[in-house]
Amino acid sequence: MLIDPNSPMGKPETQQMKVIHRAMRREFAQLPELIAAVPADDVARARLLGAHLTLVLDMLHEHHEAEDELLWPILVERVPLQKDLIEVMQRQHDAIAGAVGVIETELPGWTADARPAARDRVAGALRALESALTEHLELEESAVLPLIHEHLTVPEWLAPQEHAMKHGPKSLTGKLTLAGMVLEDATPRERTWFLSEMPAPARLLWRMMGARRYEAHTRAVRAGASA
Repeated sequence: MLIDPNSPMGKPETQQMKVIHRAMRREFAQLPELIAAVPADDVARARLLGAHLTLVLDMLHEHHEAEDELLWPILVERVPLQKDLIEVMQRQHDAIAGAVGVIETELPGWTADARPAARDRVAGALRALESALTEHLELEESAVLPLIHEHLTVPEWLAPQEHAMKHGPKSLTGKLTLAGMVLEDATPRERTWFLSEMPAPARLLWRMMGARRYEAHTRAVRAGASA
């Protein structure tokens, strides 16, 4: 498990959430440009990026669902003076969900025919989502994670991770791609934590084929992106 040397024993390791946030920031920062650059009628490219975007949106949904169900109610109970802050977090989740809804409405049409108008609507909605998500993650890391560290138990903190594992991608390809997203920008210590949380068969699959498949996937997804 990832251990923060400045963290007392028995306290949640909130750095773990920052690793997940880093992956989401990167993906949502890149996707608007990648989608906006897809040529008209390039259905194959639209479907590739659409599938990748769907995986990232599912990751975001599971992350926020776990917080709404498993973290915010505990914080409101334990730290009632911070109820207003938690309500802000919930409103931000709602705003992000609204932006996601626009994307999910437009995405099937674009991946079906790769028309420029639908492409531009998806890219525009992604830019709005990326802006709202950045604001949300910054507030969560600066104001909410310290509260979690002080007021939640380790099992309570780990419950969202267990939720994500249970409700995450069902396919092996999806699981390995999601693992790659998290590991891509992780530090060596963060990689050690993340891999230690994976079941032993999953770790073996990652080392045997997952890392190589993820590199090929990212090359395809990011083809033509600005340096």
